[in-house]
Amino acid sequence: MTSEVIEDEKQFYSKAKTYWKQIPPTVDGMLGGYGHISNIDLNSSRKFLQRFLREGPNKTGTSCALDCGAGIGRITKRLLLPLFRVVDMVDVTEDFLAKAKTYLGEEGKRVRNYFCCG
Repeated sequence: MTSEVIEDEKQFYSKAKTYWKQIPPTVDGMLGGYGHISNIDLNSSRKFLQRFLREGPNKTGTSCALDCGAGIGRITKRLLLPLFRVVDMVDVTEDFLAKAKTYLGEEGKRVRNYFCCG
């Protein structure tokens, strides 16, 4: 998919949906076979986010977050739920969102909405 020139938005999303339907709903699947780098990714993302979450001008609150391209909820579970009161998840693959409900475990109660769209 990345080597092809994609002419329009509709075609892009159609190809993305087709691609993600063939990927297993696992951490390794979400990271394209690089599940072993998950902790490195999460730690770097946490450091990045914390710069915006501190008190003061131009900072954001911690009441809610939106995980776009949420997949099975790897980022929601390990990054967003520890930092935010509630999280909404969006993904184009219904199977990933269904898996997220079990993958997130007890903390999944703090996921307010699961949106399947894209």
